Amino acid sequence: MAKGTAAVILVILIIGAISGYFFYTRYVQGTVVLSISDPPQTQPGSGGQYDPSILHIYLTFARMEIHQGGLGNPSNSSWYTIVGSQKTVDMISVLTVPETLGSARLATGTYDELRFPVSAAVVTFSNIGNVTYTMPSGFLKVSVTGGGFQSSPGATVNLRLTLSFDDNEILAMNGRLTPHATAQIVT
Repeated sequence: MAKGTAAVILVILIIGAISGYFFYTRYVQGTVVLSISDPPQTQPGSGGQYDPSILHIYLTFARMEIHQGGLGNPSNSSWYTIVGSQKTVDMISVLTVPETLGSARLATGTYDELRFPVSAAVVTFSNIGNVTYTMPSGFLKVSVTGGGFQSSPGATVNLRLTLSFDDNEILAMNGRLTPHATAQIVT
């Protein structure tokens, strides 16, 4: 009788431990805060990042999502929204001070990639006004450096997306912009 009671108690403890583990790792969440900047890169022969005739570089993102790694096929079920509504950023304004785009609560796990459609890219020149550009494929994917980051319960991770553009490509006005992008953890 005592062995039977002990076995039942042991089974209940094991089930409770397993349930607790899955609850803790799936439903107790961490937070990611996403910001954007255009890293300073002085162009040869000029005093700034871009040609002085470039007043603004407006990028409009329809949404921004992050991928949870280790879930097999990177289908839509492994992508989670960080920024769910359209957001326009003037990349000139984030040359010195990053801008927070949004934040999200994430289940425990490893997150390794950002993806976002760029619905508009408009450059304002001092001499001719606005010129519209397109991005290759209109959709960008950026891997998080170092293989990604681990989201853990109660922890906040600051993720910085850096986008920059080639001054010569902008000035060529060929209608296309190819961003140089990285995503990395910042402290």
